[in-house]
Amino acid sequence: MKDRIAVIRALEDKYGMALFRMALSHLIDVGTRHLTDENAVAEDIKQIMAQGEADRANGVHSVMTPEFQCEIIRCAAELAQFSVWTLIAFISAGGVYV
Repeated sequence: MKDRIAVIRALEDKYGMALFRMALSHLIDVGTRHLTDENAVAEDIKQIMAQGEADRANGVHSVMTPEFQCEIIRCAAELAQFSVWTLIAFISAGGVYV
């Protein structure tokens, strides 16, 4: 984890704090906008379940079940209702590192 944090800090140094933070908010915003489209969320869930069925039929086992992956999408869709800045504030206030 420390190595990844160091790489992220190096990117911040490379681009400067202001541009880096704007890029980070853009990254979250793009994902948030995708998750506010109910049809896109439903399509993602449909694809995950179809892939899960195909994997089961082929004897492929995953660390996460398709149902669990769908719950992640549903939770993310609910989180997408918040502003990017509220999410960033939550992450920084809680000391959560993703």
